[in-house]
Amino acid sequence: MAMHLSTPVGALSGIGGNAEKDLRLLGIVSIRDLLSYWPFRYEDYSVEKPIVSLRHDDTVTVTVRIRSIESRPSKNRHVTLTEAIVEDETGELKVTWFNQPYLTKTLRPGSRLSLAGRVDNRFSGFAGACTLVSPVWEPAGARVHTGRIIPVYGLSGSLTMRRLRGAIERALPAAEELPEFLPEDIVANESFPSLAQAVRAVHFPESRAALDAAIARLKFDELFLHQLMFARVRSERAVRLARPVPTDVTFLKSFVASLPFTLTEAQRRAAWRIVQDCSKDRPMNRLLEGDVGSGKTAVAMIAIAGVIHVGMTAAYLAPTEILASQQQAVIIRFFVDVPMPGIGIGLLTASRARIGDEEVSRKELFAALADGRVRCLVGTHALLQGIDIPDLSLVVVDEQHRFGVEQRKALLERAPAPHLLSMTATPIPRSLALTIYGDLDLSVLNQMPGGRKPVVTRLVFEKDKRDMWDHVAAEVREGRQAFVVCPLIDQSDALGAKSVAEVAKTVTGVLPKSVRVGILHGKLPSDEKAASIDAFRLGQIDVLVSTTVVEVGVDVPNASVMLIVGADRFGLSQLHQLRGRVGRSDIQSHCYLVPDGWTPNAKERLTAMTRTTDGFELAEIDLRLRGAGNVFGTAQSGFPDFKLATEADVPLMKKTRDMAARLLGDDPNLDAYPLLREQVRIAFDQVHLE
Repeated sequence: MAMHLSTPVGALSGIGGNAEKDLRLLGIVSIRDLLSYWPFRYEDYSVEKPIVSLRHDDTVTVTVRIRSIESRPSKNRHVTLTEAIVEDETGELKVTWFNQPYLTKTLRPGSRLSLAGRVDNRFSGFAGACTLVSPVWEPAGARVHTGRIIPVYGLSGSLTMRRLRGAIERALPAAEELPEFLPEDIVANESFPSLAQAVRAVHFPESRAALDAAIARLKFDELFLHQLMFARVRSERAVRLARPVPTDVTFLKSFVASLPFTLTEAQRRAAWRIVQDCSKDRPMNRLLEGDVGSGKTAVAMIAIAGVIHVGMTAAYLAPTEILASQQQAVIIRFFVDVPMPGIGIGLLTASRARIGDEEVSRKELFAALADGRVRCLVGTHALLQGIDIPDLSLVVVDEQHRFGVEQRKALLERAPAPHLLSMTATPIPRSLALTIYGDLDLSVLNQMPGGRKPVVTRLVFEKDKRDMWDHVAAEVREGRQAFVVCPLIDQSDALGAKSVAEVAKTVTGVLPKSVRVGILHGKLPSDEKAASIDAFRLGQIDVLVSTTVVEVGVDVPNASVMLIVGADRFGLSQLHQLRGRVGRSDIQSHCYLVPDGWTPNAKERLTAMTRTTDGFELAEIDLRLRGAGNVFGTAQSGFPDFKLATEADVPLMKKTRDMAARLLGDDPNLDAYPLLREQVRIAFDQVHLE
């Protein structure tokens, strides 16, 4: 049958009902979706050698004939070995597979195969001989899984790499239907392959150079379209109306005076800029970026206070229910000394509704919003979906990188549009922030409040652990508290219950029996998570053993120790976020980094943590060390909104930003480029709500 981009993926030969369901879990429904599913890495099997030339540790493809093949249990009885003897004109070779006994029925003696994998002389059984270990195989000459640079994809369900790779190879002819939407002069000046060529090469490149050219083209497309989408949001914002928030300078000064600390000059500048933005009839769209502990929440509270004071409503959005619940308590504390009679701070999540400290029904909370008894509503990022908040004039978004372009655009479509203040504690260079969040104006808090002592950070190896636990016990005796953070052990334990249980057992075994130990991980029900955080905040738990659910926003000033198990498994920015959970008062706090491994990369990262508490400096080091890694600590290969582009692509980001500006300066509506305009529309529609 003819293959088209719109053809359902189930029409491909080899894709049955189960595979079709597994592909749907990956967001793949059509051939277009399949061709847009990029590999996350590659295996280079392009080197082909005869058997006589093979050496230990070679990664190669060999074309052979099977002489014999059989399966047998290994010595430990838990592994089945399938062993074959294969040959070519130059000699013979042993091949070993693990737990694949079915191969004895699939690969028959006498058949010709291409085998690709790594040569290892440790499995041969005698000196000097080589074994090909767990190779990929296919009929000789097929060149889908061997004999070339091979794509490796993420899988789901029972979907196998062989089946997915074969399906994409069969779908490649449909790539010719992909429209060339980039202007001809850009393609020519940048020496880009066509879009169809790039898509074919990113899946099945004929050479490393072809792969590099394809990735360069596709990264450019992502970033260029992103900049054009930002421009569209900015142009829409320019014509949207917002409800101006009158500025009562006298009240704002009294609110600032009521705070139990003195604002830094950076906080004052940012707060005044935000207040000015909110007083206009065009919606504010501002990003407040600051290091851990730089006082972003205080700046947001000044803006919220100004809104509540004039009888309007504010919403505060947090990324998780735990943080939403905690932030409601934080906001209540900010307004304790501010005379605003009858004004409640509400909380609405999937499992809780509260007004102040009182649990209420959702109906009661909505009634309080309608009659003005609640003027600030705290919830998760899903709060604004399907909920009408009367007089909504300001939305504050905590942890901006979990709140996408489409969600920001949805706010603009309200009439009138609320002002939007986004906040992020992920320190990134200003130029990178302007590129990633190009639809937002930027304010940076580059000063830290006074009165806080820098957190003392130490590396802990086996010989140091007794001293570390003695210090934790001593801090608890002094009435302090400690976090112990665990890594995820494997993908099957993605919510962390296993690692928390194991570490909690260790903690209870090494600390005095009087120390009260609590646990927190993603598999706990929402009410148990909230209860665990509340108990820790109230001092009813001395040591909280947790996954990185405490990474952002959990504020317990009495906590003086952060102990990170398996610290080498975390990126620098995530380690810095975790360290920021302590040192939030005048108490001398400590952060202990306990690595599982000690690679050169881990050594440089963890040593940097002991050397500086500057999040921006650490972000630069993380960017240099991790390259295509993700400073945001998510599972994506790129950073938010991108599949291929990464934080290491700053020069390309700047280039696409400049090119987009020039193109739109000459042709604001892209009238001369209808295919590009359509692609921008499609890209905008494909930005999913998180």
